Amino acid sequence: MNAGQLSSVRSLRVTAAARALLATFLAASLLVGLPEHSVSPAALPVIGAYLVWSLATLAAALNATLRHLLLRWPASLPAIDLVVFTALLYVTSGADSPFFSPFIFLILAATLQWGSRGAQAMGVLILSVFAPSGLVIWIGGDPDGGAGQIFVVRLGYISVTTVMLVAFASHLERVMAELSRLSDPLLDDEGTGPPIQECLRHALWVFGAAKGVFVWDDPDEPQTTLAILDDGRFESRAIDAPAEGWISENLRDSAFVYHPRSGSILIKRGRQMIAEKPRAPIADALAEVPFERAVVIPARSHGIGGWILVLDHDEPANQDLAVSEMVSAQVSVAVGRWDAERTRRAAVAAEDRIRVARDLHDGVLQFLAGAGLQLDQVRKIASLPPSARDKLSALRKAMGEEQRELRGFISTLRPGRPGRRPAGRKLDPELKELCERLARYWNVGVTASVEPDSLIISERLTYDVTRIVREAVANAVRHGKADCIRIEVHEEERRLAITAEDNGAGFGFSGQVDVADTTADSKAPRSLAERIRALDGDMSIRSGPRGATVLVQLPISE
Repeated sequence: MNAGQLSSVRSLRVTAAARALLATFLAASLLVGLPEHSVSPAALPVIGAYLVWSLATLAAALNATLRHLLLRWPASLPAIDLVVFTALLYVTSGADSPFFSPFIFLILAATLQWGSRGAQAMGVLILSVFAPSGLVIWIGGDPDGGAGQIFVVRLGYISVTTVMLVAFASHLERVMAELSRLSDPLLDDEGTGPPIQECLRHALWVFGAAKGVFVWDDPDEPQTTLAILDDGRFESRAIDAPAEGWISENLRDSAFVYHPRSGSILIKRGRQMIAEKPRAPIADALAEVPFERAVVIPARSHGIGGWILVLDHDEPANQDLAVSEMVSAQVSVAVGRWDAERTRRAAVAAEDRIRVARDLHDGVLQFLAGAGLQLDQVRKIASLPPSARDKLSALRKAMGEEQRELRGFISTLRPGRPGRRPAGRKLDPELKELCERLARYWNVGVTASVEPDSLIISERLTYDVTRIVREAVANAVRHGKADCIRIEVHEEERRLAITAEDNGAGFGFSGQVDVADTTADSKAPRSLAERIRALDGDMSIRSGPRGATVLVQLPISE
């Protein structure tokens, strides 16, 4: 059973009922009388036997037990019908026989049972059995008479009926194929990003198109994502949204078909489809992908999402709008599901951060406070030499600095007040103070510069930058035996570029590697690479016998 075929049981019942009704009318036609030259006595028993046969098949089709016997040989019934109608044709007057119309029933029944292929096959069979009747006219009759004219008209009637039914069945099969594809689930993306590519692929799959566009708009992002899928090739880029919006305001929540040449759209208003010519239905920026027609499908949930444009799909039809509404519902659910999952993950992460902050505050921070008090008491012992007192004082100061830094880290883990944006920090003094401490700890030269020196970033990013700098300095001193490290930070296109250059012996390799290689190379700073990867940043390392340079880029979040 193909996609365009109705169920065998239903089509069997309908065909059996139509066959019995047709046989009844054939028998009734004998009662009203026919011209003697059109009727052969042999037609009477054929029609009578066919009436009995049609009533028997109708009874069998309505019986659950006998129906399965008929379904075992589905081609036998139309074969018998074809033999009977051919016999009626040739035992009467041939090409102009009054029993021509039953052949049309055969094409209809084959269409119902086997779809477009059935209509095509039955049309060819009927033409092959009807065409010889025309030879009789040319051989033994008058081809210029009425019989020849009837033959030509009926030959065309069979051809046209076959073509129309094949087209109708093909259209029905296409619609059912689209509905079948609509039932395919929209697979969840394994990553954490929005399901742009998955939704776009699904929409193109439903319509059987090879090219499409997804305009993705997220209120939390400064720019719109323009994703293009063309013959399996996917690409996306950030683009500024036009001031008037991507879609005309009165069309943003509706699916419609757009023809740019005529400037007209086809849209559903209530239960009617209406052709309109609105001014600029889509933004000019979308026209950079050339197309002749587009099905515009809204795909939004709670302000997130956008519009999918299915471009130049095959065999457009009026039901495209109905299919578009179903696709819109599917992808909107997928967008909403992703947004809910994102919110859930954020809530889980917030709970984890609160728990870690509480554990650090009640555990490590309290332990450091107690250890600091113990050091203060030890320093008061009169018998301690001055050098020991100085070392204890330096240790106590370092411990106090770590306590302050740990408190700052705990504050970044705890959520801010609702409706209040987190405060930022000026990076220059924070970084220079850190480098001074690191220079004292490691007894090396550490310098820092920030461009611009007025750069302000979030507390969380400030903490991450200080962690990166601390680890870069530690790696340079411990592994590279460096005694001079220079830290440079500058902002470029909403990204933070961090450079840590030293005069040590490098990382044990020569050349440059990126962040992917550093995670696999045991000689490279794996923990530093993992931290930067978690921040959606990039890192590369240049290493040689005269020193190493760590290059880091981090996105600056709002």
